[in-house]
Amino acid sequence: MSTRKAPEGPFPYPTHPDWAEYLYEAITNTCEAEGVLPVPRRAVLEALAPALGRGEAKRVVERRRDGRRFLRPTAYQVEARDTDGALLLLRVELHGAATLPWPLNDRTRSDWLHATPENLVRLGELVDQQREVAEQKIALARAKEAQRRLATTAPLAEKDAAVNAVHAAENELARAEKDLELREKALGRRRPLPAVRAVIEDSVSLAALSTEQVRSDVAGALQQYAVEKLRERGRRRSYDLVESLVHEGQSDSTVVVLQQVPMTSRDGSVVSPWRGFHVTGNNRADARLQVYGLEAQQLLVGVPQSVLRLPDEEENRRLVLLGLGEILRRISTLLNTAYTVSGHELEERAERAQRIAQVPARVVVGARTPERLEEALRQLNVHDHLRGQLDYDDEDRGLGLWSTLVKAYQAKGLLGELLAKEVAQDRISASALDADAIADALVGARALDVLDMLLSPGDEVSPMTLRDVAVRCATVMLFPPVPPRPENLPPRAHMPTGRYWPVVRAALQEAPWSQSNGPKAERRTEVWAAVVAQHFVNRGNLLAAKSAFSAHNVQFGVRPDARSLTSLMTACRQGDADAWEILVRRHLLPGLINAPEPFITSGQGSETHADRKGVRRPPSNAVMALVNAYTNPPKGVTRKLLCAFAEEVLYAPDATVGVNGQAPGTFWAPDVHGNPRENVLADKSWFDATFPKTSATKSKDVPPSDDSDSGTDEDTVEESDEISIEVEEDLPEDALTRMTRLRSTLHTQVDNSADTIATAAEQIKRLLEHIQDAVRSREEAGAEEEPAEVQKLYVKELSKVKEQCAEIAKVLDSASMAVMSL
Repeated sequence: MSTRKAPEGPFPYPTHPDWAEYLYEAITNTCEAEGVLPVPRRAVLEALAPALGRGEAKRVVERRRDGRRFLRPTAYQVEARDTDGALLLLRVELHGAATLPWPLNDRTRSDWLHATPENLVRLGELVDQQREVAEQKIALARAKEAQRRLATTAPLAEKDAAVNAVHAAENELARAEKDLELREKALGRRRPLPAVRAVIEDSVSLAALSTEQVRSDVAGALQQYAVEKLRERGRRRSYDLVESLVHEGQSDSTVVVLQQVPMTSRDGSVVSPWRGFHVTGNNRADARLQVYGLEAQQLLVGVPQSVLRLPDEEENRRLVLLGLGEILRRISTLLNTAYTVSGHELEERAERAQRIAQVPARVVVGARTPERLEEALRQLNVHDHLRGQLDYDDEDRGLGLWSTLVKAYQAKGLLGELLAKEVAQDRISASALDADAIADALVGARALDVLDMLLSPGDEVSPMTLRDVAVRCATVMLFPPVPPRPENLPPRAHMPTGRYWPVVRAALQEAPWSQSNGPKAERRTEVWAAVVAQHFVNRGNLLAAKSAFSAHNVQFGVRPDARSLTSLMTACRQGDADAWEILVRRHLLPGLINAPEPFITSGQGSETHADRKGVRRPPSNAVMALVNAYTNPPKGVTRKLLCAFAEEVLYAPDATVGVNGQAPGTFWAPDVHGNPRENVLADKSWFDATFPKTSATKSKDVPPSDDSDSGTDEDTVEESDEISIEVEEDLPEDALTRMTRLRSTLHTQVDNSADTIATAAEQIKRLLEHIQDAVRSREEAGAEEEPAEVQKLYVKELSKVKEQCAEIAKVLDSASMAVMSL
């Protein structure tokens, strides 16, 4: 750095070290007085003080008569006072280039994966491959440049060598890019979300966050990915945010958290820089950095000296600036110089950044419960986004609502109780569960290992079983059980819905229990599909889960089966049709939707593109076909095939490699004996051909299909000594038994009728497309119309179909009236 005095201008310089110490003293004393824990000293000295605007430290600090320093009462506020989530926020103005977008932004949550050990390994391999691709591109550019520099009189051997070098470099680049594509597929083109926790010093948690230690290039790649996804969402704005900040500045105050990012450099040394991350206003933070000409990942892992080289300073391409104070000092020096010197190369940038030289912010400097700091900030982010102005993707909205729901269960103290009772089947007490850790795991803030206590007996701890129990938790939390209607309750009296249903209703802002539950089922199913997709590398369409849950499930809840996955698979092999249906509808369905080659898709018109596999069919029809295949198998389908397919679907998400160069998680289709069929990929085309569209209703009277090996002595059952007789007439069924039986099967009948109607509607749509295509073809060919007699015949037949549809509508109206008397 030059010893000359820094030029004056609108861009502030880092706070003097003495005032940085005074600021930390004031924060510590104020936090003690307010009953909250402060931020670490390093966070204030390395991240907050350097980022403060001109004179901000003096403005917010006061010295009292006893000589102690405190924050001025007008300079801070306490959010959620007298609660465990209380936060002390310091109101200051920060340097416009001092803060970064937070990767945990809730609007882009669906673009991130859970940070499992497998995904972190895949991420490291992806970053290594990205570096190799970059090196190969440089090698190719050098080879082409060497070829261009050859003189026309160069020997033929040199020219051939140059051509061969270019071809070799192109081949190496193509190979590296192919490997990079495979690495991208292995992560489903997403990235594992960085896990954060409260900073701990001297065994005390403080009001700042820290990430897990990673390589510096991995940390930079994650920050770059976060910015890319943020910009994708930002393109939906009706105006240019960058130009808005340039011309109008930033008037609203956003929330900033101080966070430490431990990183390992290439030489093995560890650095732990402190930075301020925007919990709210992420888009503004990125837009400001664009105006300043910086990249977020540079500000995190280090800015090359060549980018911020001062006048009269020798360029050093190996020098990287890591300290925030040094980075901001150089930025302000360069832009203040350009602001005062006409014709400077940075004059335009200085002019554009003038209005955002300092921006208002509320910095978290204290917390009542630092262990829950990330959760409190995440909820603040969710609240801001759910009620924001930008469009919210369906999946991101679902994850935001899910985060709100989990928080609601925590606030009511019901999370551990519900999961212990319904998922663990009362095997453990609610007090034995760490509800806060489980909540973090369910929203993706930590690994799923804490769910191991909820596993069913017989299930080993593995990624598959932890994923399955997470799905069970999501199911029962979104569709909690409702007690049966009391017998003595008057017809129009308020229905007591238990302790859990009101929590879901309040969090999702639903109508009362008595009103139509169809829209509630659709909304909860969408949230469920979004939550489940986060446990898989590949994401399916949310509409593929349509009809997975019904209005009946909303009103009365979904109780998880007490059996483990191992027990369910054993029961399926032994001929238990009910176990197979539970396995398909509650355990296989997420994997069928979120597979690299999805077996169940949304069945919408948007899937008519050339790459669509299989046939268009309603998701409910695909599920019903797979369920019915157990008791009424299509040709070539055996119980061994079904069980082998189920096992592959359950284990596939954890596979590290795919088949035949496909993405990890793909597998060969099983044959009738359950063995893999080489070169026959299990995808939607195979699924639709093996389990064709069906309109058959489920019938428990159909005996289960036998495998080719059935009938051996080991499979026979010993006869009972009891004697049974057959009477001449049917035994009369009392009214109560008949009512119970009919009510229990009504839900299935409604679902089957809906599937049948959906299939008929699909066939009629195809009929219309067929007719329209025939008309277009006739017009293009210039042919004559069909004779009037033929047209009248078609109209007559279509009118009969229309009359049948009208009759169906009348019957449904009668059913709707009759069901009101249930």
